[in-house]
Amino acid sequence: MDDTDADSSVNRRGFLRTAAGTAAVAGASGTAAAQEDSGGSGGGSAKTVKVGPGGSLSFEPSELTVAPGTPVKFSWESDGHNVHPDDGDWGHQPIEDKGFSFTTPPFQETGEHSYVCDPHASAGMKGTIVVQEGGASSGSSEPAIPGFAKQLGVAASTFLLSTLGLAYFFMRYGGDFEGSAE
Repeated sequence: MDDTDADSSVNRRGFLRTAAGTAAVAGASGTAAAQEDSGGSGGGSAKTVKVGPGGSLSFEPSELTVAPGTPVKFSWESDGHNVHPDDGDWGHQPIEDKGFSFTTPPFQETGEHSYVCDPHASAGMKGTIVVQEGGASSGSSEPAIPGFAKQLGVAASTFLLSTLGLAYFFMRYGGDFEGSAE
């Protein structure tokens, strides 16, 4: 074996250094991509309130905090409800059934906006939307990272780690095939 063959062969330290560098770059790029996707505090996508979830006479969440400029989507999960605001005309007064939804215009002014379901007001079916700077949508039931993104991350990590493990195994226990020809 001459010097060029010795220099071009893969050794364990070189492989591990390359693998660690690749993992560090992949981790840093994933963190940067996650930071780019996170929204600011100035409104944005609609927050959801469930109307009559599971047939109950309630709104879920009953209190929702949003930033100015954020619309709210009401989604009917049972029959015979409406959304009647105490102030303004942003609600939906007709009685609707399961499967219906509507989205309010974006709430611009800070403060509390109360609403009730007219047929079930006496049963305590009421809610409040709190509009404040910074938002902090405390009542939102949506995860910060969508489920499919978590699944993709776990699958990609598993694939990369198994590939790294197999490469190490073959380097460690694979044998020297050059010596078997003699």
